[in-house]
Amino acid sequence: MLKRNQRTLAILFITVLLLACAPLATPYAPPTFDLLQVNTIIAETAGAAATQTFVLLPTATVMPTFTRAPSETPSPTNTFIFVLATPTVPSLTPTPEKSDEPYDCQILSQSPADDTSFVPGLAFQARWQVKNIGTETWGVNTADYRFVSGTKFHKLAVYDMPTSIPTGEKADIFVEMWAPMDPGTYTTTWRIKVGKTEFCSMKLKIIVP
Repeated sequence: MLKRNQRTLAILFITVLLLACAPLATPYAPPTFDLLQVNTIIAETAGAAATQTFVLLPTATVMPTFTRAPSETPSPTNTFIFVLATPTVPSLTPTPEKSDEPYDCQILSQSPADDTSFVPGLAFQARWQVKNIGTETWGVNTADYRFVSGTKFHKLAVYDMPTSIPTGEKADIFVEMWAPMDPGTYTTTWRIKVGKTEFCSMKLKIIVP
């Protein structure tokens, strides 16, 4: 019994010695944090979150930015001035508008124009507009107009004046014609006749090709 107690005391004594010789345990020190590193982590986390949000939102539209082009200085405008000459057309007949002769005329217009081409045998109507510039009236019962020279391609050789034409008035002279059958250049001359006086030569030239 005594030996057992001595053994137990010896064990306890050795244990106390071991504990007295063992170094004191160093208390655990909490880790230190670098504030700059923390801010960097937060920024990276926020950037990753923004990127994920952009990927997860397919309807998001990125508006392109446009750079306004610099204004261009307009080139000077060239101005051209064209001067067009006005052709002078001589009058058909240089006869004065008034004559001292008893019977005289002024030819105002003619149709068809000289050198007009007609197919062989084609019927047409010649027309002259004339003005009485004499001192006497062309009476409906005393005046007529008739063929006097040239090629005979008319239907009638004499026509009565359709109405009396006083001094200063106009009249239309019509003659029914047809083109000759043979090619060539043809002319015809007509005049107004009052009694024995013939005046107002009306000429026409046509071409049959």
